[in-house]
Amino acid sequence: MKRLGRVEEMKDWINCRSERALYYTGGDKRWFKDGTEWQRLIGPEDSEDLVFGIAKLKPGDIHLLHHHSDAAELYYVLEGKGKFTVDDEVFDGYPGTGIYMPAGAKHKIENDGHHVLVFFFSFNRPRYTTVLDEL
Repeated sequence: MKRLGRVEEMKDWINCRSERALYYTGGDKRWFKDGTEWQRLIGPEDSEDLVFGIAKLKPGDIHLLHHHSDAAELYYVLEGKGKFTVDDEVFDGYPGTGIYMPAGAKHKIENDGHHVLVFFFSFNRPRYTTVLDEL
């Protein structure tokens, strides 16, 4: 069991967004419009309890509207600012903001700031389903 993950040790941190999103979400090519670059630090191959990692979104980019029917998710903003949508609510997220999405909640992120938005993400299960809700 892996107990430690560091972003600086991840070789695929840069330019991993589309390929990994396609792989993890069943190949839905609409993910090519998603601007998120993310890296799992502890994934399903490492844990039977959860998944967590770090992600970044450049100014003007969007993490598309989606939901996980079988897992809750948490975001914690580390750097930058963005607009977080969870179902019908919209929140401004900035460093120190935590956002919880229960299973089934539709959510998305828009980087409406001038700097890269960096956030921590975590799921309460090691494996989960992602459904893209964007048209």
